[in-house]
Amino acid sequence: MNAASQPGPPCPGDDRPVSTGRAAAAARLILRWGLCAAAVGWLAHTVAWSDLKRVWMTADRPLLVLGVLAFGPAPVLIAVRLQWVLAVHEIRLSLWDAIRATFAGNFVINALPVGTTGGDTVKAFYIARGTPRKHEAVTCIFLDRAIGVLGLLLLAGTTSLVHWRHPTFAGVGRLVALAVSLLLAGIGVYFSDRVRRFLRLEQLLARLPLGRHIERVDRAVLAFRGRWWRLTACLLLSVLLQLICIVSIFLAGRGLGVGEGRVLADAWVYLACTPLCLLAGALPIGGMELSYVGLFYGVAGLGTEAAAVSLSLFSRVIQMVWSLPGGLVVLQGGLGEAGARGLPPDDRPAPGT
Repeated sequence: MNAASQPGPPCPGDDRPVSTGRAAAAARLILRWGLCAAAVGWLAHTVAWSDLKRVWMTADRPLLVLGVLAFGPAPVLIAVRLQWVLAVHEIRLSLWDAIRATFAGNFVINALPVGTTGGDTVKAFYIARGTPRKHEAVTCIFLDRAIGVLGLLLLAGTTSLVHWRHPTFAGVGRLVALAVSLLLAGIGVYFSDRVRRFLRLEQLLARLPLGRHIERVDRAVLAFRGRWWRLTACLLLSVLLQLICIVSIFLAGRGLGVGEGRVLADAWVYLACTPLCLLAGALPIGGMELSYVGLFYGVAGLGTEAAAVSLSLFSRVIQMVWSLPGGLVVLQGGLGEAGARGLPPDDRPAPGT
C-alpha cells in the first residue's frame, strides 16, 4: 500500500458528529433524571403523608398489605393485552419489554399530573421508536387504552344490570349505560362503510393538514375491523385485570372500614363503583377522592366519609407502589436496542375502504 492510499489524519469536521452525539446523549440523560426528579418533587408536595400515616396506623394493616399484593398481576396482564393489540400490525414486542413499557407509562401517570394521556404518550414513544410502523404503534397504544376503558364500563354496567332494583346500582347504572351507549354508537359509526362513504371521510382526511399521517392512523384503526376475535379476547382480558384491581381495592377497603360487614353485598358495590372511581382517577383533575366519597359514601352508604377519603388515598398508593419500577425504565432511557420490531409500513388501503 502506498502512502497516497493510506488514510490521513481526521480533519476537524470529522469530530462534529461525535460531539453532537455526545451532546444529544447528555441532553437525554438530563431529561430522564429531570423527569424523575420532577416526579419525586411532585409526590413529596402532593401526597398527604401525615394522613397516609394516620390511615396506616388506624387500619387493619394485614388487609392493606394484602390489597397491595393483590394488585401485582394487573400490570403484567396490561402488558399481555398490549402485545395482542400490537400484533395486529405485526409489531413484535417481547413480554419483558411490554412489561417495562407498561411500568414506565404507569410511573408517569401516577407520579406526575399528566393523566393517562401523558403516560400513554411516554409508552408510545418508547415503543414507536423501535419500529418503522410508528403511526401504527402509536395508534395501538391509544386503542389499547380505549379497550381498557370499555372493559371498565362493561364491568360496572353488568354489575348494575344484575342488581338494577337496588337504588345504589340504579344511579350508577344510568351513568354507565349512557357512557357505553355513546361509545358503542361512536364505534359503529366510525367502522361503518356506508357512513364513511356518505361522509366521504377518506377524501376529507386527505385534505386536512398532515393528511398523510392522519390517513395512516385511520388505516391503522380500520385494520382492527376484521379482528373482532382479537378485540374480544383483549376485552375479556381487560375485564379480568379490572377484577384483580377491584379485589385489591376491596381488600384495602375492608381494612379501612368501607363496608357494612356483609362481604358479598359489599363486593357487589365495589364491582359497580370501583371502575368509575378508577376512570375518574385516571384524569389529571383530582377526581378520584370526589368519586370515592360520592359513590361509596354518598350513593352506597358504605362506611363513613372519612373512610371513603382514606380508601381514595390508599388506592392511589397501591397504584403508585406498582408503578415505581417504571422510574428505573425511564432512567435507563426506555426499552433499549431490542425494543419493538415490525415490518415496514404498509401504505395499501385497509380492507373495505
